[in-house]
Amino acid sequence: MDDIFRIANQLAANGQTPTTALVKSRLRQPVPMATLISAIQRWKQDPEAYKSLGLPSANSDEPSVETQPETPENQLETLQRQVEQLQQQVIMLSKRVSLLEQLG
Repeated sequence: MDDIFRIANQLAANGQTPTTALVKSRLRQPVPMATLISAIQRWKQDPEAYKSLGLPSANSDEPSVETQPETPENQLETLQRQVEQLQQQVIMLSKRVSLLEQLG
């Protein structure tokens, strides 16, 4: 989760709002969607609490988050990732509603 918080800090420092799509696109390794969403929600509730993780220094081995130019291709790619994530969330929520209906 520390990577997620670091990326969120980097995005915020660059003037961008951390979203699941932006953070996910910058992760070096895949993270379960539920973990990603939970971490971003926690960060958004109190970003100052995660500032202690800091940003990588200029001489760090970690790649820095660079803002990509907003070309139509980049926008399309971001939108496609967001649609995919929303579809996954709809499926997950549908399953949860179905389970709750069975229990209730």
